[in-house]
Amino acid sequence: MLKKPWVLGVIGALAGVGVAFAVLTFVLGGGDDGEAATPPVDPTPVATEGKLGPHMVLADRVFNLISPPAAPVYLKLQTVVEFQTTDERWAHVLHGCARAFEVAPAPMVSLVPVAPVASVAPASGGAEGRGNACQTEELALLAEFDAQVGTGRQLVEDAVTSIVTGKTPEEVATAEGKEALKAEIQAAVQERLPGMVVTRVLFTNFITQ
Repeated sequence: MLKKPWVLGVIGALAGVGVAFAVLTFVLGGGDDGEAATPPVDPTPVATEGKLGPHMVLADRVFNLISPPAAPVYLKLQTVVEFQTTDERWAHVLHGCARAFEVAPAPMVSLVPVAPVASVAPASGGAEGRGNACQTEELALLAEFDAQVGTGRQLVEDAVTSIVTGKTPEEVATAEGKEALKAEIQAAVQERLPGMVVTRVLFTNFITQ
């Protein structure tokens, strides 16, 4: 009976040492674990006011609106659907490709006279050449985006057809009606392409006849 308190004391001491060792290990090595557990920060979406990011332009089409058979009303419509991107290449294009053509800093003045060097005209052809290069880059990004969407384009066209042909001339005659139509198309496209984020819908042609 006298040995039990001694045994319990030894066990308690060993347990205390184990806890202290665990705490010390956590303090010394816990920094890396904490950093690893931190969730990654989502990239900032790329956008520039007044410019379009990745987008698809649907063919200019004529839709039959809900109207009397004796006096049918048609809507000639071209739709542009823009999508969100975090690709820095789009940021480069949307900023006018400026970062690719920044002016190099002036060289330090040498105290030793040197012979003048003849200037060489840029192969791009000046501002016009830079604009052409930027346009080429944008077209390449659009082609890449179109390939990424793939058959999703048909889903977008189906959404637009289903929505527009279900409208009456009166529903799309006002500015409010057009905005409501854009919002409905945006929601439908978002539903059909859940892996992408639709930022806005534009009408580049809208004529009722």
